[in-house]
Amino acid sequence: MLMHEYHPEGKRKLLFFPGSCEGWQEFEEACTYLAREFHVFQVTPDGHDPSEHTDFISVEKTVQDTEAYLLARGTDHLDAVYGMSFGGAMVMCFLCNRKIPVKKAVIDAGTAPYQMPKLLCYCACIRDWLEFRIGIASTDLMALAFPYDRFARDREHAKEEYEELRQYLKTYSDKTVWNIFWSANNYKVPAVFPGMDTEIQFWVGDEEWGSRYRDLKWYRKYIPHLKVRVIPGMMHGELVMMHPKKFAERALTFFLDEKEGKDVADI
Repeated sequence: MLMHEYHPEGKRKLLFFPGSCEGWQEFEEACTYLAREFHVFQVTPDGHDPSEHTDFISVEKTVQDTEAYLLARGTDHLDAVYGMSFGGAMVMCFLCNRKIPVKKAVIDAGTAPYQMPKLLCYCACIRDWLEFRIGIASTDLMALAFPYDRFARDREHAKEEYEELRQYLKTYSDKTVWNIFWSANNYKVPAVFPGMDTEIQFWVGDEEWGSRYRDLKWYRKYIPHLKVRVIPGMMHGELVMMHPKKFAERALTFFLDEKEGKDVADI
């Protein structure tokens, strides 16, 4: 695991867990905006940086390594925690471990543990593993899931940009890919959500609503005081990666106790 830190002299502290299929650089601009108000710790899990030559093991191990890193540096509390997709699962494990108190947390379209027999869990993981390997076979296949006009930073050179991402994703070992999908959907948490004062929001783009329905249903049942926020006009991961300034403004509004705007809606 690697940790990138921004604005280390900041008094407020924020922990940032990324999504599973992007390099840490994809979130750098968002972290830079957040660093105007926070000392930001950006996690890069095992298996996600080719220079490390490691395999991703589990959500739980990443959280344990993160806790050890923070505690070794005297971080005994966090003002904010953010996680996207399987990073949202890491937020859940981090909160449930209760080793480091957290004031506020955002789970951005986080994955939830499957509520089905183990055999079906294995079948789902095989499906996800195959979809990942097939999906990175070409840039055109990648664009079916993440359209150029929504996720390419340079529209004129979109194919070249996606090819660079494709080559990065090809560095993921088979073990890493399997463990990402298995752990993101089968991580362990207590049967009952531990009591805590952390304010928690679940973010979901209105264009990813259908694919996140199962996850959101579980989160709402598991965390009694969860607040759900719908992000207008956004697909999965689009806000944080493609609109980092808008993302940071929304996140800071919540993290800094400012009044939320009209485009943030309870459901």
